[in-house]
Amino acid sequence: MKLKDYFIPDIYFASVLRIKPEYFAENNIKFLICDIDNTLATYESRVADKERRDWLDRVESSGVRIAFISNNGPRRVYTFNTMHGYLTESRAGKPFTRKLKRLMKQMEAVPEQTAVLGDQIFTDVLCAKLAGIRAILVRSMDVTGKPFLKMKKFFERRFIEEYHKRTNTNWPE
Repeated sequence: MKLKDYFIPDIYFASVLRIKPEYFAENNIKFLICDIDNTLATYESRVADKERRDWLDRVESSGVRIAFISNNGPRRVYTFNTMHGYLTESRAGKPFTRKLKRLMKQMEAVPEQTAVLGDQIFTDVLCAKLAGIRAILVRSMDVTGKPFLKMKKFFERRFIEEYHKRTNTNWPE
């Protein structure tokens, strides 16, 4: 794999809500490890909104085992997870893979059936690629008032453009 391949998602969606639960079965994904912040909830939200909670329920009902991984602290992850009760890892240190691999071991997940779902290339996508699993990228929910995140998105843009070039797709709506 070329270096830039580590930064290109396997698939890109505008939002988690655009991912139909059938997508996972069609792609032999039985284990989904989800980032929290800006993927399932804004930084300001303590829990996922009803639409995303319902989406998680539908994905889980389709037979996919879900877990959460976050670079955020334990309190944030615990509070977010109280409505779900999934396995979690906080202060994950993504893109490093140690906690991702620990979570996969707890889930009894095999790489060929596992995907990471997140909103950032330099943490979520790179972590998945370094672990040898699929990377599903979604557009960040909110970057308003977050200059560092806006800067990261500026640098991520070329990798997203490369993804669209390779897949012959347009930016998702």
